[in-house]
Amino acid sequence: MSVKQDISGTLRKIQKEIQQLPNITDRLNFILDMTLTLFGASTGSISIMDQEEKVLTIVAAKGMDWEKKIAAKLPFNLGVTGRAASTREIIYVPDVTLDKDYVKLIETVRSELAIPLVTRDSTIGVLNLESDKVNFFSPDIINQATLFASQLTIVILEERIAKEAFEKSKREEDPVEEILGYDPSILFLKHRIRQVGPSDTSVMIIGEEGSGKKLIAKALHYISQRKNGPFLSVDCSGLSYELLEAELFGAQSGKIYNPGKLEQTNGGSLYIESIGDLPTNLQTRLFQTLRDKTMPNPSAKKKDEVLNIRIFTGSKRDLLEDIQKETFSMDLYYRLAEVPLRMPPLRERRGDVPLLAHHFLYQYNKQYGRNKTFSTEALKALTGMPWSGNVRQLQSVIQYAVLVPPETVLEPHSFLQDGKRETESTSKVQSFAVGAEILSPSENLSLNIAIERLEAIWIKEAFQRVSTQEEAAKLLGISRGSLQYKIKNNQFLDGFNT
Repeated sequence: MSVKQDISGTLRKIQKEIQQLPNITDRLNFILDMTLTLFGASTGSISIMDQEEKVLTIVAAKGMDWEKKIAAKLPFNLGVTGRAASTREIIYVPDVTLDKDYVKLIETVRSELAIPLVTRDSTIGVLNLESDKVNFFSPDIINQATLFASQLTIVILEERIAKEAFEKSKREEDPVEEILGYDPSILFLKHRIRQVGPSDTSVMIIGEEGSGKKLIAKALHYISQRKNGPFLSVDCSGLSYELLEAELFGAQSGKIYNPGKLEQTNGGSLYIESIGDLPTNLQTRLFQTLRDKTMPNPSAKKKDEVLNIRIFTGSKRDLLEDIQKETFSMDLYYRLAEVPLRMPPLRERRGDVPLLAHHFLYQYNKQYGRNKTFSTEALKALTGMPWSGNVRQLQSVIQYAVLVPPETVLEPHSFLQDGKRETESTSKVQSFAVGAEILSPSENLSLNIAIERLEAIWIKEAFQRVSTQEEAAKLLGISRGSLQYKIKNNQFLDGFNT
């Protein structure tokens, strides 16, 4: 029997059988299995469209491991599936190894057919048929698959399958999937997080500035038994000894005792960023506190508080070298690094840049009431950038591109933040002139004063672009605590209100 004759029979069987299946996952898997069998495809998937965020989420897949399946959120224009969704046209790639834009999620795939599931007004999803053979799908099969997909779209809409699948994916949002990406290094990291998260082990996260170490700590916390307890963080960089001591261990102010983060997170998890910058004396004190699991109470009438916390730490460098130099405690290191995890820098996973860029674009479009999109050239430009500031830098660049440039379709020049755009406003030129004047050497050539002046200019510029301390800190690439400290102690920011 030909494929053409089988289409009607397959659709009738799908309509009949899905009525008997208990849940949406079983229904989707049944539809996919029947479709792959009909067209002789070895693997494939069904993606459903998030109409608001313009992202496709895979809701059924064959041949794809679980980690990749739940991680695969594909923006419009990205890969074969994204192109099919955005153009509303069939995309056939007879040899995926020759397609530079192909997103490899299954190693065995050699040819792929992506068919958009469309109505008159919108794209509801994409049906992907794949084969482990090059140029597997003939023109006749492609025509029949297109006809089948158009009728399958009607079934999916009539049975409310798309709506139910979308709602299920939203209900089951996974904290680990807040770490966006499908690069093998990220998928491996997510797998490790799922292994380690439910335990109570301490985890040290190694990664460059802005790579997303805190996101890993949050994921570990929210898939653990402590998820209903507090999650707090402390950044050791940029804080004086006294402030850091108060942040961690608390401080007495007259008759009032202000507990530190160690006490505040009792029953939950504490993330300590830049742990390598923790002063030696505080390293010793932290080790003793974690070893004894108690926090001395300033009131002599009360017993010491028993601590029940989980510690995550972040470091930009391998602290084993610091141990050899005797600048970091070996005892503390092995208590904090029961499990070490590495967050790869963005330049090592360039394939994830378009996904992250679309995520931030959606976020800032919504925040600032814009409706901007990327051109193909813009995405290529973003993917090729060095990203020394990692994901945090990418986020800042997208925020700028949404907020400042006038164009609706973002081009490569839309991301320039250094005054090199073809046209600049007079106010921006003037602000740079004022900055140059302030930075001119004075009688006092102290480098510390020069640095303070420069920091003041940068901080003021950050608050010209955003309205909150948290957003300003992200732009500057520092923690909110560090920003507050600088504002409070910088003589050139005296009287500066945020």
